[in-house]
Amino acid sequence: MEGIPSVAILVNNYFENTDPKPQAQTPEVNAGAPSKKKRRGRRIFINVLAGLAGAAIITLIVFSGNKQNAEVCWKVEVEIQKDAEGNSFISEREILSAIQSKNDSLVGKKVVNIPIQKIHSTISKNACVKEAQVYTTVDGRLKIKIDQRTPIARAFNNDGTSFYIDKDGFVFPVTGSNALKLPVFVGNIQEKMISESVVEKRKDEKWAFHSMLDDMYYLTMHLRTDEFLMAQVDHVFIDASRNVQIVPRVGDHRIYVGAVKDLNKKFKKLKKFYASALETQDLNAFSSIHLEYEGQVVCEKKLY
Repeated sequence: MEGIPSVAILVNNYFENTDPKPQAQTPEVNAGAPSKKKRRGRRIFINVLAGLAGAAIITLIVFSGNKQNAEVCWKVEVEIQKDAEGNSFISEREILSAIQSKNDSLVGKKVVNIPIQKIHSTISKNACVKEAQVYTTVDGRLKIKIDQRTPIARAFNNDGTSFYIDKDGFVFPVTGSNALKLPVFVGNIQEKMISESVVEKRKDEKWAFHSMLDDMYYLTMHLRTDEFLMAQVDHVFIDASRNVQIVPRVGDHRIYVGAVKDLNKKFKKLKKFYASALETQDLNAFSSIHLEYEGQVVCEKKLY
């Protein structure tokens, strides 16, 4: 029994004096991440490519510009955007006559000598033109693209002259023989052509007090929001007091609207009256329908 303690001491001393050697740690390697050297090389490569591409583009632009300046204009092309019904309110001949003459033709001139800005300014002065693009091509053509104004109403002055109003409130003269289905304004109208939009011009209170253009424009814009009203209105009469009377397409009567205000209320009453009257009687029995009165529709029957 006395030998056991000495063996235990030996074993204990063995474990105390025999430490395991630390293992060398292997650094983690991210195989997917490129080294700094590779990243730097890729960056340099991309920058070189970008520089070469930029130089090539600049060279191409300079070459094209020089070639175009040396070109002689051999053709003038006019493209006019027609309206949905295929109508044109300005002709190619009218445009060409405005920008050149027999003694000063654009064809035969060097492209560099063609006054693009002057041509654009001349075309834009035409009241029928909403927007114009003027430019030359590399092969020596002068291109003119025109977006024309689209009328929403036509008006006749007392002296017999007539004009259109477009959806932006601009007025322009009637040209050609286009048969357009538009509200037509007649009566005590004595309007002059203006270069500004009615929307802007009406801010001048003195002008708005004397002109009927804003009345015609805003009445038409309201009618355009309702398919039934647009189909029903044939023409509109404006008297000296700027009161409006509508002559409808259906029914032998006149609709007295009064002043161009509270149009939502007035036409809502009219549509309700039509709906009820058609169930009980003939609209041709009435000579007039008055919408001027608050909360009611007053009608006059014909005297047979």
